[in-house]
Amino acid sequence: MKTTIICASYTGTTYGVAEQVRKETGGDLVEVTSRDLLSRFVALMGRHSPGMNVRKSGTEPGQIDLAGSDVVVIGTPVWGGQPVPAIKKAVAGFSGCAGKPVVLFATCGDKPGATLADLAKAVTAKGMVVAGQFSFNKNEIAEGTGVTALIEKVRNTEKSA
Repeated sequence: MKTTIICASYTGTTYGVAEQVRKETGGDLVEVTSRDLLSRFVALMGRHSPGMNVRKSGTEPGQIDLAGSDVVVIGTPVWGGQPVPAIKKAVAGFSGCAGKPVVLFATCGDKPGATLADLAKAVTAKGMVVAGQFSFNKNEIAEGTGVTALIEKVRNTEKSA
């Protein structure tokens, strides 16, 4: 069973959750980043904000072939109630994904807004089947119970795929 975890992470929070999923499921982790104007502006502002550490990792999204994957997990931070541009571009570049189950998660300061609904719509348009959706704020990540539920959902989706 092959699981592919795709995430974007500007401060490391989303990456940390994705890495936990990878460790627990043995999946492959692909971190994407975007170099568009909005992403560069937010990163610049973040680098000059006290207490905010903006990461410089990840590859630009392009064609991501998921034909060899049985389950896909997608994680995104929330920007203004939306998935970040890097995740939107990554999903647009998916191939070999029709019929694949996907588990979605979002990390946010408070509420995810329309992030999960918008992401679900985008992956459904690519022919994927949404198996689960989760959102976490920093407190919920620190508690760990929500992330544990995400990992269990991924494991159960792997068993049924």
